[in-house]
Amino acid sequence: MKLPAVPALRLVTRAAGRPPRPPLGLPGWSPDAPAIAVLLEASGTDLDDPAQVAAQLPDPGELPPGTPVFVLGMARSGPQLLRRLGMGTTAVARAPRCTALVARGYVGVAATADGARGDLAWGLSSPC
Repeated sequence: MKLPAVPALRLVTRAAGRPPRPPLGLPGWSPDAPAIAVLLEASGTDLDDPAQVAAQLPDPGELPPGTPVFVLGMARSGPQLLRRLGMGTTAVARAPRCTALVARGYVGVAATADGARGDLAWGLSSPC
């Protein structure tokens, strides 16, 4: 599946702290954007367990049909001081992120590298 082209992204996260830079070369986050990017919270979460990753994803049934949802390849972890120094992130493998999207009910699930900004997994809320 081809990477969805989105003009803006809304960040959804349980993680505290300053938001990361948006992927896809976007200049900033937009709270009103229909497309969503999820920053996972690593503290107290087994990021290799798709069920625990899925628990942090929005319910696709509550989104408009065909809404793109991107899951960032890094999760927030550690104390806020480490996060401020740029050391409070943990890589999240593609397999649990993609499996979580499928388990949650997203369709057209795929993944790709996003240049220097990391790795993205994405899916679309069901079209029906």
